[in-house]
Amino acid sequence: MSVLLVPLLLAAACSQRDDDDDAGTDSGGDGSGDGGGASSIDTADCLVDPTSEIEGDTIKLVSSFPQSGVTAAFAQIANGWKSYFEMINEEGGVEIGDKTFQLEWEDQDDEYDAAKTAANIEELVGTDAENAFSVFSVVGTSNNIAIRDNLGDQCVPDVFAATGSPAWGNPDYPWLIGSTLPPYSLESYVFAELLKDQKPDAKVAMLIQNDDFGAGYRDSFEQAIEGTDIELVQVETYPAGATADVSAQITSLAGSGADVFFNGATLIPCPDALAKAGQAGWEREITWVSGTCISKTLMGLAGENAAGVYSISNIKDPLSPDFADDEAMQLYREKVAQFTPDADVENGIVAYGWTQAALFVEALQQAEAPTRLAVMESVRSLDVGDDVGLLAPGTGVTTDGEDDPFMGERFDLVQYQFAGPDGPNYFTVVQDYDYEGQTADLTPEDLITGG
Repeated sequence: MSVLLVPLLLAAACSQRDDDDDAGTDSGGDGSGDGGGASSIDTADCLVDPTSEIEGDTIKLVSSFPQSGVTAAFAQIANGWKSYFEMINEEGGVEIGDKTFQLEWEDQDDEYDAAKTAANIEELVGTDAENAFSVFSVVGTSNNIAIRDNLGDQCVPDVFAATGSPAWGNPDYPWLIGSTLPPYSLESYVFAELLKDQKPDAKVAMLIQNDDFGAGYRDSFEQAIEGTDIELVQVETYPAGATADVSAQITSLAGSGADVFFNGATLIPCPDALAKAGQAGWEREITWVSGTCISKTLMGLAGENAAGVYSISNIKDPLSPDFADDEAMQLYREKVAQFTPDADVENGIVAYGWTQAALFVEALQQAEAPTRLAVMESVRSLDVGDDVGLLAPGTGVTTDGEDDPFMGERFDLVQYQFAGPDGPNYFTVVQDYDYEGQTADLTPEDLITGG
């Protein structure tokens, strides 16, 4: 891999990556298990028995995510996971114990509206959870919050939620777990570490969405810069939604005197904010963009205004020449082209979706029984290396029940290389990090348990 040799001394709070960590084991909770020993999940109040084995030879997954209009950019995620599941079915299916299952899925468009997400999932899962085994890869922080009570009451897994909210570590919701997207609080922490090294007297202006997603960035960044000379001089918010106009907010931030921009926006407002900052002539030394903004589509909209921005990722960038000969990348390209030919195989969020499916299949295969409880236990006790899906080198995934439900704790600091309007434009790795097991310690408690 071509690594940008920036002399960053950011590893003060990091430990050396070690993919040979011992396997995690579930702990906590006092519920009953399903023949595999004590469970880490209390099932006493489940409205639907989570220890019932799947009838037939099909595992049905359902999902809800934006699929229309300008919110449709996130729909590319599903092209990745559907392609991977198609490949698994073509190879014979998923084995759990001595049984083999085909994977089926059904999804609906929620236009990134949490109320529509809740209605979609209620319909797709069914009143008595009779229509689906699990919910998979629902996009959005507020969207997953909108469904977690209902699914928790039924004890239906909501797995690989496509957001980096640290709220997925809330022990009150053991049936919900996030994905490999690094927690937003770790993003903020790493950005603060970058500034301590490169600009310890930074004056930072921040743009965030006015919801739990945005609060995650603001609150955790404020905690991360406590005791430093870094100053958060202004925060502007915009209404949640892909079409929000952030012109006024950027004009205000550009006039704040800030020399660093923390762009915590997502969807169109993210690249739009970069473009508006360029048009305003805002001179700044460092710019950060949300990890949700680093897809080919969104960065492409920002054009040259995205040159040099920082972010974090743990997925191999399909556009990077460093992975052109990578065996896993070649398989991904072949199968996505075969099963979802309309997908943009060079888009990093397709690669992200592919990787979440690969991890879920790993969890299914490691489950002790074809039951919701056993599968949820397996997801909560993953310990896999970086040979799954398109995980970047050194970013294997470990979870440990209630003690550590976070997947995306190993990742790279990346920087956008803009070669021109015709590209190829891609992210290069600057520095790798390992915060395995540290998310809860580096996150304001309210962001985990308060939402």
